[in-house]
Amino acid sequence: MKIYELKCDLNALNHLGINLYSNVPSVLSELIANAWDADACEVRLTVYLDGENTKIVVMDDGCGMNADDLNEKFLTVGYQRRKKQGNDFTPNKNRKVMGRKGIGKLSVFSISENIQIYTRKNGETIGLELDQEKIKQDIENFNPHYPRPINNIPKEYQIDSVTGTIIVLSKLKKRVQTSITRNLRKRISRRFNVWSDKFRVFVNDEAVSITDRDYFAKLEYATIYGDYERSYFDHLDREGRLDNRDHTIISIDDVQDYNLRGWIGLVSESGVLQDGDDNLNKLAIFTRGKIASEDILETFRLGGLYSKFLIGELEADFLDLTSEEDIATSSRQDFIRDDHRFIALRKFVETELKFLEKRRTEYKREEGVHKAEEIPEIKKWFQELKGDARASAKKLFARINVIVTEEEHRKTMYQYGILAFEHLHHKEKLNELDNLDIHHLDVAVRLFSELDDIEASWYYQITQGRLDVIQKLIGQVEDNALEKIIQKHICSHLWLLDPSWDMATETPHMERTIKLAFNKISEKQSSKVKKGRIDILYKKSSGKHIIIELKRASVKTDTLTLLTQVEKYLDAVVDEARKAGDTDIVETICLVGSELTDWRTPELKLRSENTLQSRNTTVITYQQLIKDAEITYRNYLEKSKEKGRIRRLLDAIEQQSFQ
Repeated sequence: MKIYELKCDLNALNHLGINLYSNVPSVLSELIANAWDADACEVRLTVYLDGENTKIVVMDDGCGMNADDLNEKFLTVGYQRRKKQGNDFTPNKNRKVMGRKGIGKLSVFSISENIQIYTRKNGETIGLELDQEKIKQDIENFNPHYPRPINNIPKEYQIDSVTGTIIVLSKLKKRVQTSITRNLRKRISRRFNVWSDKFRVFVNDEAVSITDRDYFAKLEYATIYGDYERSYFDHLDREGRLDNRDHTIISIDDVQDYNLRGWIGLVSESGVLQDGDDNLNKLAIFTRGKIASEDILETFRLGGLYSKFLIGELEADFLDLTSEEDIATSSRQDFIRDDHRFIALRKFVETELKFLEKRRTEYKREEGVHKAEEIPEIKKWFQELKGDARASAKKLFARINVIVTEEEHRKTMYQYGILAFEHLHHKEKLNELDNLDIHHLDVAVRLFSELDDIEASWYYQITQGRLDVIQKLIGQVEDNALEKIIQKHICSHLWLLDPSWDMATETPHMERTIKLAFNKISEKQSSKVKKGRIDILYKKSSGKHIIIELKRASVKTDTLTLLTQVEKYLDAVVDEARKAGDTDIVETICLVGSELTDWRTPELKLRSENTLQSRNTTVITYQQLIKDAEITYRNYLEKSKEKGRIRRLLDAIEQQSFQ
């Protein structure tokens, strides 16, 4: 006589068991949830490390099962407890039942190939064994599978409590054995919101608590919703960085209102959200005390800088109402996203995220000047500024504090900020600081980085070196000699074209690809066009793709002819950049021996330049290039009289250590 029978097909075993989960905490969470539904007060999870014989034992003091229960509830895949029992609550402790689909039990096969179950009810302990290979063989041969009864219960699995269940996971899969004990208590803690004296879980004899999550102390701001425990955020409360929505209601279709509780917070540095292999930059959704979606943030397109610092947990039981359609996915790790309840939750989260973005900007600005003044030299610098200039400087450092994502970046941003301020102050253009984008670090860094030429010319000696190169070029009186010298220097001295262009940064792959594309275009051009050109080059610097065409000094050309010749090269670079996922600007510089033939009057020249600019193309003569470069660098050199004051300030910032 066969006592037990597993009712399952191969497809269910593979997709809802073997391949359901990829990590140990997810599987063990299913067993803990089963213990909760069995009215257990205590669950003990123990890992016995012994090489290939390593095993995991999960023991609870819940209601236990008899043979009929094992067959009907445990061995029947898809047993819907809520529907069968006709209510949402456990019989003794009146808990909201976590299980719904009746498939979580199969998840143990995703980490273990052999399962032994010992359970006690009505004074009798019974046991059975489930072996993955034997199950698969029977199902593949269209035979029913009868788990092996365990008649002689091993001493170590005798259940002392009146009722209870022990599940032994052995023959653990190799990928599991290497990470089985890593942060297990912490990761189990993060998967439930039911920790209390009435329901305790132990991992290797250490109790799991909500504080094991290990992220409350990392927060620098939080908003809590509903009656969520405020004490976890005491440090934020004291600092005035805790907002509380005591009564949080989500309205759905203007018909039904649902309560929501939880919290969303921000950390000071995105790096603290990387916890080993786990990325905590998530907003988890819980239903009935158990994690139901590990991250709802992935359903949004978040572009603001603040999004890198987000973390939170929301309890939304209305997503798992027995009276309504089950919208959880098979793995119970996500939801059907077009359901009206999930859409309502997303709208609520979207509103709160906008509030958090605004709130972060406010408190970061508030502390910005204070942070900067921790460096005595910056405080003194503020004091030396007068009137509106001082107010503008403090406003700038308030914005910098919003932008800084890691403390290691603070020195650099302070230095760039001072250089930018001094430059704009000198030019009486401090109002340009209002254009600083406080939500995107890369934009701000690019704005400041464009002022690197100031740093180079004011505070270092490279300006003189650049002027020496220019003097050599000026000495070449003959145009033909000049064009050869420029050809020799232009690639390694991009600053001749623009002071902010220093070192080329194109990748070897991109350079090779574009060179091949240029060669194909050149091969198709007429011999006249080829003879009129010295070279056509590609470089990348300061976030721009740069095409440089060097015309022979003797060549005379007009706007339309020149554009026709360079547009094919420009299109080629745009096409290759797009293939590489690069959206940086493409700019063309044409160096010619004399002005274009259609520049006969100032009006015609202006019209031509506007046409060229519409295609990001600039035309400049060799002589004008040298003249402009000399004027630019001589002007910079004249500013060296301020070098001492600023240099001392920058050095002081560099030597500062931040806690």
